[in-house]
Amino acid sequence: MSKVFFQVFNLELRRLITYRSDFWVNFIGQIFFSLVIAYFLWESIFSHNINKSINGYTITHMIFYYLCAPLFFRIQQGQGIGFISREIYAGEINKFLIYPIKYFSFKLSTYLANSFFIFVQLIILLVVYNLFFYDPKIYSFSIISSIQFLSILIICSISFFYLFSIVELLAFWFDNIWSLAVILRFTTSFLGGVLIPISFFPNWAQEIIYLTPFPYYIDFPMKALTGKLLFQEYLIGMIIIFAWLICFYFIAKLTWKKGNYSYTGVGI
Repeated sequence: MSKVFFQVFNLELRRLITYRSDFWVNFIGQIFFSLVIAYFLWESIFSHNINKSINGYTITHMIFYYLCAPLFFRIQQGQGIGFISREIYAGEINKFLIYPIKYFSFKLSTYLANSFFIFVQLIILLVVYNLFFYDPKIYSFSIISSIQFLSILIICSISFFYLFSIVELLAFWFDNIWSLAVILRFTTSFLGGVLIPISFFPNWAQEIIYLTPFPYYIDFPMKALTGKLLFQEYLIGMIIIFAWLICFYFIAKLTWKKGNYSYTGVGI
């Protein structure tokens, strides 16, 4: 099965690379708007702050944060909304009920290929940032932080895949799951740190948020990238997100099994 996994991963990655213009337009557009919004928003906020620092963040920190955080979020999202529900509505999963291949293994491989595609954009961003704007006060590369960062991205991407799959699999019973998927994405972006860093929340709220899986999708890898993640925090965080991964995995499997009994295979 591992051989099939990597073959599907490779094929999906080739399909994505085929549309190079989409890659560059999407990448440049994302970076440009993130940079413009982050700069003007936080420049206005910091201009009224005497200390020029808010919760340990300077304006340079905030701009770097808002350049990377959206890409972290897109890495976790993989293929985005509809990667399973569309196949259920159209009756396209019939082939997976017949072919000798596990459905989740196939979808996970294509999902991670899309995540890797966005990861390449992140690497390009970091390389360009290093060449022109590198500031060791913001972050610095090290072998340990790089290993922590990559391991967090991998396990969080797999975790979000199964979490998102649970919502997508509700298409077996509901005519439209789009609104539920949007709610999940908004919740992840808000509690994960895309809209505002987690450190800006009250302390009591942070304690609750860090028990959920959401901050580990964006805030946690950002800390690892910037070298602000202690080894003890890394271990505790990985245990928590791995526990959520196991939970989401079994719920998704159960939902898939139950959904097969309701599936008619006729499509829309």
